[in-house]
Amino acid sequence: MIKRLSISASIILVLLCITGCDDSESGTGVENNPATATRVYGQGGSFTSGTANNGGISADSLSRPGCVVADSDGVYVADINNHRVLYFEGSSTTATRVYGQGGSFTSGTDNNGGISADSLYLNTEMSPSVAVDSGGVYIADTTNHRVLYYSGTSTTATRVYGQGNSFTSGTANNGGISADSLYYPSGVAVDSGGVYIVDCCNCRVLYYAGTSTTATRVYGQGGSFTTNTGNNGGVSASSLYYPRSIAVGSGGIYVADMSNMRVLYFEGTSTTATRVYGQGGSFTTNTGNNGGISADSLRCPTGVAVDSDGVYIADHHNSRLLFYSGTSTTATLVYGQGGNFTTDTANNGGISAGSLYYPGSVAVYSGRVYVADTDNNRVLFY
Repeated sequence: MIKRLSISASIILVLLCITGCDDSESGTGVENNPATATRVYGQGGSFTSGTANNGGISADSLSRPGCVVADSDGVYVADINNHRVLYFEGSSTTATRVYGQGGSFTSGTDNNGGISADSLYLNTEMSPSVAVDSGGVYIADTTNHRVLYYSGTSTTATRVYGQGNSFTSGTANNGGISADSLYYPSGVAVDSGGVYIVDCCNCRVLYYAGTSTTATRVYGQGGSFTTNTGNNGGVSASSLYYPRSIAVGSGGIYVADMSNMRVLYFEGTSTTATRVYGQGGSFTTNTGNNGGISADSLRCPTGVAVDSDGVYIADHHNSRLLFYSGTSTTATLVYGQGGNFTTDTANNGGISAGSLYYPGSVAVYSGRVYVADTDNNRVLFY
């Protein structure tokens, strides 16, 4: 069994591994290989620039976007270095709503105004997640060790996970490791029954029924809510090692198990995975690019999304996005490498509508694909 890491060691290891709206446009990412984006957020319409806060902090700029999520109304982007989440209505690339900056589109201060129900402190080396349901918006406020829920279109949170119902505290594992605590939460997803939170530095995923802020199910710690050992019990179908994101499918959940270089699929409510991406079918290996860079390998996957066609994985350190048809664990489409499954060059061929540089997350809606192209300071739409 691996010993539990200290707080400082946990942070160091995380840092070492890390550094669609239906509209009138035709075509989908799945139909094109190599895939080429048709819309860009954060670069003033240019596909050949990757400048952070291009033109200054504004409703059009981005600095290390870590997460993107889409619904029928628009697109949400976690703009990490600006400590905010932006909402873009429809197909516009100019945001109309901002979370975390008191309504200002020109400020990027962490915990602007102090830790509150209005502030955010996003982690510059992680990809904090956003989730949306019919009631409102969930944001993983990573460095404040909490997840916030915002009702409707409000930018003031009305519910908090991880801080004992306090909106003014931001303590890691507040009160000790428990079913109520969080330590750098990086992912969040919702289904009809409740909320899933990827509790990255506690090496676990927590499930909360309904609107409760106390978890009732834990993945990655052998059923214990008071342990946070990486690969508790050894690398297996039940273990996790700095997981980063989560997606909910029709039959279960998908977890990007970043430091194990894999994505796991858990069927139903089981906490033991039944499918693995990135390790050639093995649940007991965690090699980066196992077998070499290919349509079967992964290196630090940070994002995952699913639709009726298959699974999309943001293969962060290979600077690509992979698509897997149905339940196959061999990718059939690659974004970011010019259609080549055996290269991992950042901005292969130069910054363009076809390149990627350490993508942080992926979203898919109505066959449309969105990628948070983190180190190019942009979001691409295919």
